[in-house]
Amino acid sequence: MMDWWKTSGTALWSATIGWLESLAREASQFAVEYAWVFLYLFLTVATLVTLRALFFRKAPVGVELTRAIRRPRFFGYVTVCALIISLASWSLFAPIASASIAFGVVSPDGSRKTISHLEGGIIQSIHVREGETVAAGDPLVTLEDVRARTEYSALRERMMFLLASRARLEAQRTNKERISFPDELKRFGGETVETIIEAQNELLESQELAHKGREKIYRQRISQINEHTAGLEEVIAAQDEQLAILEVEIENYQTLLEKGLTQASILFSLQKERTELIAKRAINSAKIAENREAIATAEIELLNLREGRIEDAHNKIPEIDNEISELRSQLESRSDVLKRTIIRAPNAGTVIDLQVATVGGVVRPGASIMELVPLDAQLIVDARVKPIDIDRVRPGMEARIILSAYKQRNLPLISGTLLSISADRLEEDRTGEPYYLAKVEVNPADLKKATDVKLIPGMPTEVMILDGERSVIHYLLDPLTASFERSFREQ
Repeated sequence: MMDWWKTSGTALWSATIGWLESLAREASQFAVEYAWVFLYLFLTVATLVTLRALFFRKAPVGVELTRAIRRPRFFGYVTVCALIISLASWSLFAPIASASIAFGVVSPDGSRKTISHLEGGIIQSIHVREGETVAAGDPLVTLEDVRARTEYSALRERMMFLLASRARLEAQRTNKERISFPDELKRFGGETVETIIEAQNELLESQELAHKGREKIYRQRISQINEHTAGLEEVIAAQDEQLAILEVEIENYQTLLEKGLTQASILFSLQKERTELIAKRAINSAKIAENREAIATAEIELLNLREGRIEDAHNKIPEIDNEISELRSQLESRSDVLKRTIIRAPNAGTVIDLQVATVGGVVRPGASIMELVPLDAQLIVDARVKPIDIDRVRPGMEARIILSAYKQRNLPLISGTLLSISADRLEEDRTGEPYYLAKVEVNPADLKKATDVKLIPGMPTEVMILDGERSVIHYLLDPLTASFERSFREQ
């Protein structure tokens, strides 16, 4: 129980001390902020009392003037001393904000879009004006598309031809009589596609007729050789029968010659006839062999004709496929170029810094045509900090923004925060003046209070970057202290 009372008492004492310290801080802050008010009231009352005593009060009769003004004079001395002490105290203890001054302009926070064209071209029409608000996808500038359209049409027709040729070769490779054209070709549509399809059908038909004609020639040749071979085979069969008859006659005459019933010349004549007949049969057999070889050769050539047609289609299809693949990428690129002849807004925004104004003018590749500020872009201030002040500023510091375009007496206080500072010194293009680029974020709450204030990109501003608080005496003694430091360092 005692520990609980001890703990509770300690906590209560700490809370009481903390409350008193916060109250003291608030009181001291209130005293510092409103000290000049009390001092002004005190000096005013003291001065009026002193003047009344000196100029409007008459000395009593018989009283010397010195004695009559003794009390007012004392009161005046007290007033002067109080004034001196008050001023000295105020200069020693009253904090005054210290700031670095930088001038700048209002700009979008990194979302400002530069509109340009990759290839450039000749302006056909301009659809927007400076300061105009556009929606996403609205046309801004149209360039002439004659060249881009011509190149795209040529590539498109080439793609149609290749797709139809590949379909024909596929039909040739699979030995089909009809071509099955792909849907990709049919999607192109138009008279050009129909013409190409008709031409490929006619080409396949003519190739088929020519191929069948060559096959027919080979078949006729084989048929003729077969007929000739069959005739030779019949001749050989007849010669075989003659040889059989001659053999019988020769045997008979051989028997008669042995008996002396016939002459030897007749036997020799029959033997000679048999020899000649054997020779003729051998010639006919050789011709049959040649014919069979010719038939085999013709059949091989016919087979090569068929396979060669298929192989030719098979070899050409990969080449066409490669060219089709390249054409697809080229068509996509040219289609993109053709679409980009109409330069459209990438998002909703306001047109600023319009660089083109003449129809027929030339837009250089990659050159800025205009800039587009998004409608929902957060505006910041691009301020130029002097190099002499760079050691006093750093990201996160509080800033006060003065809009030079408005009367300051009608403006509420606009605060901001220093977001970043450039890592190195920059220089103005025209004057060569060095500076550091600081980006200051504008407090949206302050802008909402200023209903009559509208931030516009490019609006000039004056930015005070608060770098701390110092007393008046510090401001007064800084030059003297710096002078002493430099003098003591000189040799």
